[in-house]
Amino acid sequence: MKKLTKALIPAALFAVSFATHAETSEGKVLAVSAGWAHIMPQGTKQGVSTQVGSTGPYLPFTPSAGFELKDSDTAEFKFDYLVDDNVSLGLIVGVPPTFDIKGKGQLLGGALNLDKFSKVGDVKVYSPVVTGKYTFGAVNNKLRPYVGAGLMYAHFSNFKLDSAVVSDTASKGISIRNVKIDDAVAPVAFIGADYNITKNWFATASVSYVHLSTNAKLDVANNVTGATLVTGRSKIEINPIVTYLGVGYRF
Repeated sequence: MKKLTKALIPAALFAVSFATHAETSEGKVLAVSAGWAHIMPQGTKQGVSTQVGSTGPYLPFTPSAGFELKDSDTAEFKFDYLVDDNVSLGLIVGVPPTFDIKGKGQLLGGALNLDKFSKVGDVKVYSPVVTGKYTFGAVNNKLRPYVGAGLMYAHFSNFKLDSAVVSDTASKGISIRNVKIDDAVAPVAFIGADYNITKNWFATASVSYVHLSTNAKLDVANNVTGATLVTGRSKIEINPIVTYLGVGYRF
């Protein structure tokens, strides 16, 4: 949570500095929208390093193996504090989406073939974003394009191994345990447009890119002795493109 605090404090201080006089020429101070986000990870496998046990020597790096996230969808909510007719500060939150994780390549000398599974597991991601946005044109224009940038804090939670992986590894007398995916902070850039239906109601659409990657760690253990046979580590490159379509209201 320290990373999240560091990400939010600058935006909060910036917003407070405008709090006494910020509004549009029409007297609006807040815009809220709700809609649907489609998240399309663009990352590719980054290889896997393996270590004998949890403290032993490292085995040769396996560049042909790794992990990739599949597309996901979620409900998303945007809150924009209107500094003036063109500048706004925002917060984006959503229902945490669940991503399927696809494994690539072979580990343990081919004993663990990740390619044979449709997925190795899934994970839930909490990813609030603080933003700054510039909207072009006058407030009474029907169509108003905008550009913006921000910072995302991504927290990975509730990882679950797929049942097919559990069964396959159990048949070999091994199991995957202690899976951990690190939290990450990532820059965000986006473009979009608002279409003013009335003075208060508007439709909005955007496309965002998030330069996001993280690191994962797992243990492969002997089911009889419980001893850790190898510890695997891999960078997971996500780098999603996110499309959003919503409807909003200005207060």
